Amino acid sequence: MNLALLDRLQLEAIILEPPATEAEPLRCSDDLAVELLPQPADTRTTRLRHVLAAAHELLVRIASESMAGRCVLDSPQLVKDFLKVLFAGAERESFIVIFLDAHMRVIATEELFLGTLTSTSVYPREVVRHALHHNAAALICAHSHPSGIAEPSRADTHLTQSLKAALGLIDVRLVDHFVVAGSVCGSMAERGLV
Repeated sequence: MNLALLDRLQLEAIILEPPATEAEPLRCSDDLAVELLPQPADTRTTRLRHVLAAAHELLVRIASESMAGRCVLDSPQLVKDFLKVLFAGAERESFIVIFLDAHMRVIATEELFLGTLTSTSVYPREVVRHALHHNAAALICAHSHPSGIAEPSRADTHLTQSLKAALGLIDVRLVDHFVVAGSVCGSMAERGLV
């Protein structure tokens, strides 16, 4: 069952009235619940897997909806909290972009690249293409560090500078690049790296 294809009411039904058996393997945001819980040995574990997977998917959707149209300059902490929810339990590096309009309001959030445990290949050309598609004036990048270390690597710093240069060619401002590791959300802009 691909939870991303279910609507909100269907997800809520799984949480409030979990099925007794798993009809097919679950797939949700980064397969968090599937990876963290053991294979079902009984009905209780199966139900727990369904409920946790649906709850995470629903939480990510609610957090995304709450960000839409909001000005990120008014509440930088809101962005950090959103990213912590989005990357909760991530076991692979993932690179997302929050596209902003000229008033720094959120247009859209997209996961553009998904990698391995220790790295993700990010292509500035694709980030630029998506920025043009959304007619973005600015953007915020973020990626997860499943290692639990929120310190940006040299590769992260180099990527940030490459993105800033590529986006500058089309007059799109790179506002920040966050590195998220568990409950820690490090801002590269706060460190003077953007």
